[in-house]
Amino acid sequence: MKVAFIGLHHWHAPFYMEALQTIGQPIAAVADPDPEMVEFRAEAGNCDAPRYTDYEKMLAEVKPDFIFAHAPHDQMTELAEWLVDHDLPFHMEKPMGLCWKKLARVAEKANKKKLYNAVALVSRQYGIIQRLRELGDDIGKVARYYYALFAGPPVRYPDWKCEWMLQPERTGAGPLWNFGPHVIDLFLLLGKSPIIEVKANWTHHVHNLAVEDLCTIHMTNADGVVGIGEVSYTTPEGYERFFSLSTDTLQVCTQTLGLGTIKRFDGNHEEIDGPEFDDVYPLQAKDVLERFERGDEPPADINDMVATLRVMEVAKKSAQTRAGEIVELPVL
Repeated sequence: MKVAFIGLHHWHAPFYMEALQTIGQPIAAVADPDPEMVEFRAEAGNCDAPRYTDYEKMLAEVKPDFIFAHAPHDQMTELAEWLVDHDLPFHMEKPMGLCWKKLARVAEKANKKKLYNAVALVSRQYGIIQRLRELGDDIGKVARYYYALFAGPPVRYPDWKCEWMLQPERTGAGPLWNFGPHVIDLFLLLGKSPIIEVKANWTHHVHNLAVEDLCTIHMTNADGVVGIGEVSYTTPEGYERFFSLSTDTLQVCTQTLGLGTIKRFDGNHEEIDGPEFDDVYPLQAKDVLERFERGDEPPADINDMVATLRVMEVAKKSAQTRAGEIVELPVL
């Protein structure tokens, strides 16, 4: 299978280049209109594949079977539509854009073509989450949900040539657009109910930038269950994570999401030791490509991102009000 990379202005591109090398998948080509970015990202990903600055030329000469696509947030939806119009199966970094309605139109095109596509909602890959998904209806009815993702200062983004991450008009927001997709997606996935109300608050006084430092999201679903997500740039360095879920059959609480105990009310507790954060990029790449080759559904696709992006937009609308007003979200 010939796998190529396009749209290299996102810092996750070299993560996936190294991931493909880890799983033994050759990279047929890397491409971006900016020649300096092509070299910068390829070097960061230890990738010596042929370089291109013209996507059409790359397609004509390489004829890739699958694309890993990365771009600034404000260019993602347009790039996704280009891939769909060219009938190119792809995996794209989240959040796939700034406007859920524009992304929904691209999703409709992809659905009509039955074009394989995947989105990097990688929290689905962690061991605890994998097991909860495997349980299906046996997970029970969700009663409470909390997922926090805290990261270090955003000064790292200019160092990675991603200055656009500090520009709200291009990135959408700060951690809400960066990590928010993960916390929202898992509440939709595990809660199995549409989100109908959102209240969000954010702060800017830690780093005093145009993008927020911290965003706290309260999501109420159609079952009346409240899910809380917190995302931030508030740790001095590195990452901190925390996940907690309670249902009428079990509870799980962990700082790793790959390791922990699923405690059941019937006493049949279960120890989980599965994929962790350092495993996620090779795991995601391998899973996405194997599902594509088998003709199976991807681990998450553009439709999942549309639903998540819709909640992100409402959270932003709420956070922009003085007191974080509740915003209703009609069921589609």
